[in-house]
Amino acid sequence: MKVIQGSVSESITRHLAGRILHGELPPGLSLPGENELAVDYAASRTSVRNALQTLAAKGLVTIQPKKRSTVAPREQWNLLDIDVLGWLSDGQLDDELVEQLMVTRLVFEPNIATLAALHASAQDLVAMEQGLLLMRAGQENQHRQQFEAGDIAFHHALLQATHNPFLVSLGNALSVAMTLSFRRTTEQDLSQTKTAVDYHYHLFEAVRFQQPEQARQHMRTILLNAAKKHIWQTPPAILQHIL
Repeated sequence: MKVIQGSVSESITRHLAGRILHGELPPGLSLPGENELAVDYAASRTSVRNALQTLAAKGLVTIQPKKRSTVAPREQWNLLDIDVLGWLSDGQLDDELVEQLMVTRLVFEPNIATLAALHASAQDLVAMEQGLLLMRAGQENQHRQQFEAGDIAFHHALLQATHNPFLVSLGNALSVAMTLSFRRTTEQDLSQTKTAVDYHYHLFEAVRFQQPEQARQHMRTILLNAAKKHIWQTPPAILQHIL
């Protein structure tokens, strides 16, 4: 019997999602039937059915009438869904997802930096600077939570500074995705992050002085330096086509 906490349906959803997202239940696998799952989780069939419907709505499983639910192909997973990103954060990301997440950041964030340099307001700059100060304090104090909070605050302020409603609407998802990325690309010894913090200051200055191309280049440097240290010894060929 599984030990679950919180709302029964939500707990079943989270547990099954975690097993799918972290590879324990691979794509194409038929899940146990509703009755079996109900026994396994000591729950009602209604709770199990609600959990499966939630997973299906987020692209993680496929439900067909009179057939067992199956784990959906990864291409169907709604990886920008806030709940899916939250479930991903419960465990270790596999290497392929980490690489694809970094590619996604390289597609979005240099262009976000460019737009921020063109449109940032005084209020945006204050928010960015506050994030930087928190990053610096975390780096100097060897306080990981403080460092990550400052990093996220900086990138969120940069996104807000685009003043593009479509990009801003992606803000929560991008923030969670960046948090996942930070966990794989931040040095264990925060004293080694000084260079990364300095590059964030260079990016801030480019935005402050309305230098879009410099902002783009600084963001690329930040991302590529992190990826080369922790993800790619040799960057993949695809980067030649997106940078």
